[in-house]
Amino acid sequence: MEKWEQELKQFKTEHQQDLEEVWRSLDQVLVKEQRRKRRKQVMKRFTLAGAALIALLIGATLFLTMNGNDTEQAVETPEVTTPEPSPTPPSSNASEEEELTEGEPGYTEQELTKLNDSYPEEQEVPLEIEGMTEQIQMVRVVPGNFGYVFYADDERYEIAFDETTTSVKARDQIGGDYPEVGFQVEMIPDKKPTEVASEQVALLEQDFPGATIEAEPVTEPVVGYKLHVREGDAPSSEVRTVYILDKQHEESTIVITQTVFLEAQEGHGARFHSMLKTFTVLD
Repeated sequence: MEKWEQELKQFKTEHQQDLEEVWRSLDQVLVKEQRRKRRKQVMKRFTLAGAALIALLIGATLFLTMNGNDTEQAVETPEVTTPEPSPTPPSSNASEEEELTEGEPGYTEQELTKLNDSYPEEQEVPLEIEGMTEQIQMVRVVPGNFGYVFYADDERYEIAFDETTTSVKARDQIGGDYPEVGFQVEMIPDKKPTEVASEQVALLEQDFPGATIEAEPVTEPVVGYKLHVREGDAPSSEVRTVYILDKQHEESTIVITQTVFLEAQEGHGARFHSMLKTFTVLD
């Protein structure tokens, strides 16, 4: 017994270090096993937590989606109604709707309205007599067919119209042997200016037999042909000037016949020239 105990003690002594190493190894194994179990538990917890979080996210998404659909259904989009354009009231100006022709009601008002923009009812016109220039207030003159327009001094001259002619005559006539002072504008339909010029030459030859008739193209006071003749050298001698305009109005040729006496050429002649410089053939 003693021998066995001694041998056991000797064995313990000899193998104490080995036992300690065995125990340390076992301890390390146990520690590793515990760590592995702990990791499994931790991983299991994380797995469960992750699954719960995913489930929570899915539920929240479904909830928000359903609420969003409900909100869209609950809020009605207001219907946008495009207002219908209000009807344009008919224009009071007949010329904007359709052009009226001569003789129709409203024709005169229509043409006068168109004239007002370019040709006012009154206008100052320069007058030059004996080298002196002054401004004379003149009125607009336009015939019923609106073939032309010009300005005339209605203080010194009387203005009259008939179907084909516009007359401008001096208010103060001398009378007696003196010819009537004034000028008239006539429209001759369906004839060219050259035809009318030939006819006017023939008329002057009849009225002034033996007198010299001067003929020339002119650009003042109007553009066209000029015929000029005088009766004699006496102060009361008639002096006649005829202008045949180059531009026509609706195939009608315009003729202006001016009459003064020799002594009045400087006065009346200059005033007529000033008035005729404003003459315009209308389209």
